[in-house]
Amino acid sequence: MYRLFYDYHTIGDVLMIVFNNQKKADRIDKKGNTVAIYSHDELIGVNLFDISNIVRIKAQGMIHNPAPAFIEVINHVLVNDGLSPLPLQTDSGFIVGQILEVIEEENATPIAKIDLGSRVIYVKALKPSLPVNRLVVIALPGTILGNGQTVLLEETSGVFCEGQLCRKSELNIPFEKDNDDIYFLEQFMEIGQDFFCKGVSYGTGNHP
Repeated sequence: MYRLFYDYHTIGDVLMIVFNNQKKADRIDKKGNTVAIYSHDELIGVNLFDISNIVRIKAQGMIHNPAPAFIEVINHVLVNDGLSPLPLQTDSGFIVGQILEVIEEENATPIAKIDLGSRVIYVKALKPSLPVNRLVVIALPGTILGNGQTVLLEETSGVFCEGQLCRKSELNIPFEKDNDDIYFLEQFMEIGQDFFCKGVSYGTGNHP
């Protein structure tokens, strides 16, 4: 998976392509306005500077499910600079789920049981007072969040957690200071649906 980020007011006119942010960069290769970032010869990211000279981007922050025409333009730049093209993204990694139960045991991290439609998974509850039956957004393992972190498959209190409850910042949804809480869906979406499905737009991470 890869994730695209663009925020002119924070980092300038740079499109960031993140492949793996779990590894430390030890080499960069620069060709024109393209900077490839490597860790032990593994490409972990690419920065495209002055990107507005090529394509206009309206997004601020994470770009979810980028349009095929946009990826085609980016791939033209990457291939011309000797890099592999990006595959089209068919899903965002963010899935609508329903809280079925919160499991609390003494001296253990609370675990939430989540219905994803086709299966039930367990995730860290983050707080014990989660409301049962509410719709939430679950980021699956390997998904790069809006804050740049990657969701990992991990064991908590003897239970394998196959995803993560998403806060507003992780979905690139605006929030007031000190109010970056778990995002509960107020509008109906089908359980198991991709949160960033075609035709639905949330927050400021618009499709370019």
